[in-house]
Amino acid sequence: MLNFCGKMVLNASLGLFLSISVLQFSGCKNEADAEKKSADCGELAALEFSENLKMGKLCGEDYAEIRSIVGRDTLIKRFKLGKPLERVVALSSAQVGYMLRLGLRDRIVAVGEGKYLVDSLLYARVQNGEVAEVGNGPTLSLEKLLAAKPDLVFDFATGGGMDDYERIGAIGLSLMLTSEWQERTPLAKAEWIKLFGRLFGVEALADSIFEQSKIAYNAARDLSLSAVTQDDNKACPRVLVGMSYGGVWHAPGGNSFTARLIKDAGGCYLWAADTNQDLQFTLEEIMQVADSADVWVNPGMFATPEDLIAAEPRVKFIKAFKEKRVYQNDGIKGAGGGNDFFESAVSYPDEMLINLSLCIQNSTNGADSTRKGFDWYHNIFIF
Repeated sequence: MLNFCGKMVLNASLGLFLSISVLQFSGCKNEADAEKKSADCGELAALEFSENLKMGKLCGEDYAEIRSIVGRDTLIKRFKLGKPLERVVALSSAQVGYMLRLGLRDRIVAVGEGKYLVDSLLYARVQNGEVAEVGNGPTLSLEKLLAAKPDLVFDFATGGGMDDYERIGAIGLSLMLTSEWQERTPLAKAEWIKLFGRLFGVEALADSIFEQSKIAYNAARDLSLSAVTQDDNKACPRVLVGMSYGGVWHAPGGNSFTARLIKDAGGCYLWAADTNQDLQFTLEEIMQVADSADVWVNPGMFATPEDLIAAEPRVKFIKAFKEKRVYQNDGIKGAGGGNDFFESAVSYPDEMLINLSLCIQNSTNGADSTRKGFDWYHNIFIF
């Protein structure tokens, strides 16, 4: 166990060297001096919701600090923030989503794979060759990445075989790993828009969007919870999540993003009390609780009842399936099949919550037809 600049770093002996480092987008000429200076100036203040992002001033200069869980390791990076970025590469859908919400589409000069984009204008720019495709993981082209001449490359790390950040870092490009996808609450994910606001010089807009989203989210949450607690005849709908692959049912733990979203939408997640990060069950174990679940959310990668039956015929005995209350988050897709839930939903937490709440509490009605622009969740038996 090692300690760098007051931060705990785990399992560095596993081959991944982890430390706090400083990435300068502009300003200081001496990186070593800048790193020492930022470390000497103390700690950055935590944000209101995020567990993985800190922002603020150290010694009078702006910094961001990002924590990423990489396999069994923890990677912490500190970034000195300078002038607004003009040209960036976004290798994840959520990074694109934050930028779109801030009106920064024109700053994206390259993406990983354009077919997964949902935004029609950005998708068209990729098709027309105006925005480059550089690939992801093993398919990432360092030549195309360099040719894009970005001020910064946004990437992410999972600890798996698709990680490419070490290759990108080796060619000298400025690199930032974002870990919004590892946050455990919708507002924590949404709060990352503040980082993008600072990076692109639109802090006031980003702060305003987040504050409005927070107020709307909390109001929607309170409404959902009151609908359950104030109606003596309306019990909290019990929610099943996940799907079986190869005989193993995979579901998120009780401290996960999905579990929190279900709770705030007025649902009772079956495994809300289990704090493990990922849960695995046999199908037999699932069938034992299947009759207690009123709603089934996020049934794996499957989009239709027929897909579910083909993958595992026994799901037809699950109560929520028999009663046609199965909700998937792929209600908005792009021309190439990309799922907007992973692109824009993260920056619209209030709309996401309202959407899921309508599904959980409105029997088989699914999403509200007056809110089609935000219908990520939908009943697979209806649409």
